[in-house]
Amino acid sequence: MKRILLGIAVSLMYLPILASAALYEGLEAKACFAQHADPNQQASCLHQKKIESESQLKEVIIETNKEIKSNNVGLFNGKEDATETSGEVYSKRFLHAQKLWKQYRKELCLAVATEINEDAYDYQAFIDQCEINLNKRHSEEIKMMGIFPAS
Repeated sequence: MKRILLGIAVSLMYLPILASAALYEGLEAKACFAQHADPNQQASCLHQKKIESESQLKEVIIETNKEIKSNNVGLFNGKEDATETSGEVYSKRFLHAQKLWKQYRKELCLAVATEINEDAYDYQAFIDQCEINLNKRHSEEIKMMGIFPAS
């Protein structure tokens, strides 16, 4: 019995490593490819899932930005002559970081997709699934900022 429990414990240690997938792999692509036989429908399905993913990320960014502004109402660096609140400065920096991150996402996913020929039927699917995966992870990163809900 001890050997079985030890084996399970060791297996669980390696589960995150085994469960990780390439950036171009994901449940969305698998579902679209399983649901549709036609490559055009597969691509359309996955593209729609990418749009939904971008919309969800956008909502996280909008809500986080509201929370940043509402939680940081004091003058920037506490200076009486400051013309902006710390929330306004934080918000500008946060939104600028999001713009840079989106460029990073685009370039990284293009790099990942170069693994296959640009004329391959699933070239865009590689890009779309990569962006979906990065959107999910980025949403989690934003949530890790520890911003309190807006009051």
